Amino acid sequence: MSTTRTIVCKIAKLYADQVEHYEQLHNEIPELNKKYMQEAGIISLRIFREGLSLFMIVESDSMLEVPDRFVDPVVEERWQQLTGACFWNTWEDANEIFTFTRRED
Repeated sequence: MSTTRTIVCKIAKLYADQVEHYEQLHNEIPELNKKYMQEAGIISLRIFREGLSLFMIVESDSMLEVPDRFVDPVVEERWQQLTGACFWNTWEDANEIFTFTRRED
């Protein structure tokens, strides 16, 4: 049986003088950006920070994606510009090296 859910983890590094700005941007994410994430099938998107390191965990379900969804390129580009200026090293995939899944008997 195939699953439609995926979980990915990404890592990035911030410039030291951009930490506050990056966090503030995420306190004020535009509603349209949230709508785009929801329509992309994202169930959960969490970002953690330790010092200058960021860890993003995204759970999505392809069955929840809106077919032929429209993403305004101006809105998306603006968000990428605002957040992208904060990165010393932008988002890269993290390699999973261990997993544990509780089994319900």
